[in-house]
Amino acid sequence: MKKIQVLALLLAGSFAAVSCSDILEEKPLDFITPDQVTDPNFIANGALNTLTSGSMFRYGQFPNLWDYDSDDATGPSWAFGDVGAGNYQSYWGIDAGWNGPYTLIHRCNFGISQINAMTTADEAAKQNALGQLYFLRGWAYFLLVRSYGSIPVFEKAVTEGTAPQQPRVPVKDVYALIIDNLKQAETNLKSTRDAGFELGRPSKGAASSLLAKVYLTMASGSLSSGQVTVMGGKAFQVVSGRKTLLAPQAITHNKTVVAGLEGLNSAEYFKLARDKAQEVINSGEYYLFPSHMEVWTVANRNRGEHIWSLQSILESPDFGNEISLFRRGRLDPTKADQLEGGWIGTSYQWYHNFEENDQRITDGVLHRWKMWSNTQFHYYPLSDSLVVRGTDTSPAAVAKRAKYGYQPADQSALDDGRIGRLRKFEAVSKNNVTLGDFHFPLLRYPDVLLTFAEAENEINNGPTGAARNAVNQIRRRNGASEVGTSLNQQQFRSFVLEERRRELALEGDRRWDLIRWGIYLPVMNALDIDENNVIKRRQSKHLLYPIPISEVNANKLIGGNNPGW
Repeated sequence: MKKIQVLALLLAGSFAAVSCSDILEEKPLDFITPDQVTDPNFIANGALNTLTSGSMFRYGQFPNLWDYDSDDATGPSWAFGDVGAGNYQSYWGIDAGWNGPYTLIHRCNFGISQINAMTTADEAAKQNALGQLYFLRGWAYFLLVRSYGSIPVFEKAVTEGTAPQQPRVPVKDVYALIIDNLKQAETNLKSTRDAGFELGRPSKGAASSLLAKVYLTMASGSLSSGQVTVMGGKAFQVVSGRKTLLAPQAITHNKTVVAGLEGLNSAEYFKLARDKAQEVINSGEYYLFPSHMEVWTVANRNRGEHIWSLQSILESPDFGNEISLFRRGRLDPTKADQLEGGWIGTSYQWYHNFEENDQRITDGVLHRWKMWSNTQFHYYPLSDSLVVRGTDTSPAAVAKRAKYGYQPADQSALDDGRIGRLRKFEAVSKNNVTLGDFHFPLLRYPDVLLTFAEAENEINNGPTGAARNAVNQIRRRNGASEVGTSLNQQQFRSFVLEERRRELALEGDRRWDLIRWGIYLPVMNALDIDENNVIKRRQSKHLLYPIPISEVNANKLIGGNNPGW
């Protein structure tokens, strides 16, 4: 990666430091004023660094807010029981959902005006930097409108004279602003194939991919009727005092329209989503790696199917993160076979929503490990108990026992053991440190393929060969069987939604997929309580997050908090 110089402007309305690798240089320059900054790339770096900062990812606020509140995520109640149980205001990082994106928007606004005022900078560099800022501003508003509904909009920085108190803007108008920003980003950004493109930065393809996702969100959210079948239901049953985990059941839900998107022409937006996703596919810039595990290696960051990811630095107090520690666990530096962390994972029902040989569970889930300060090996899932004990002597069981290294003395059924730890979070340079360098995927090519498939199905009142092919590319890569040719529109729609939860697990999508299809409440309530006793029941108020009390008190024009909060 080309060297990105790290600077810090300690001025009102300025930027945090930048970074991306161990060759980066950090120079705090608190004596610089904004008019002395003549490098547009420097300004874009400052905005990009908001993502890794304490405003968003550094302490884990993001992506916890995206992932914990879904039917698939689980963990012990002490680590998971706030957002995971819908107690948003008990979560220490809840206000980051608001403050983080608005911090990013502020820095983008300030940066756009600064770059436009530059008279000596290279024009191509200015355009590319502006493209990054438009992209980030559109992305930030997308995060906000999905989380809070109608919100205040700032098209210029407060430090440039915009009044800090602003009223809410209707949801549709926020989406119009997002689309406008992403179109400007498409126009200004470099392609990954253009000379001078720097890995890790937003590209034209990233802007197109995000735009397709925005269109799909508007289309599915505004669709007036329809049904979606979801594999879910009760997580367990208790018989004679004994708790038994249950496999997922097919439950069909009626969709509702997302508040604020009523009356939109959903067919038009499905077509926009399909065409934009097709454009990304046709560009040939992105491709699937041959196997699931190849997706998740340090060497494959920022290439192939990784369209845009969080950029992190190992053990950096400013640019490291604890994502891998929380979601996979780190190895004890003194006892390399013992695992600490890995508190957040996927549910038993998520695991049992795959075919037996799908790589996303055979290779993608941790099956045997030692817990911290414990010499006993544990195994996952509980349904493998007969295989572990050797009671099942079928050829498949023998092969599975050999693959995972199961031994008869291995144990499970501990609370912390009722979690599917995803090995995708092993993609760090060192796996025995707290502050890792996991590059959280913010846009990945399978998302584009599934966007195309979903939209194509809705436009044509049923799946076409092109829609099936988009899904099957992902399934073939993972060793799964291809989607059948007999599915009708509703069945294929449901299949694509299930494929999204299989492929994009804990990548910040599941909650939003349920919400945009208007099935979040019935899906969560059908689950009721998960296997770790985390309550999944939800009310209408959970469709939106609470606005920070400090913001409600400070902005007299905002009109109070979201309903129920």
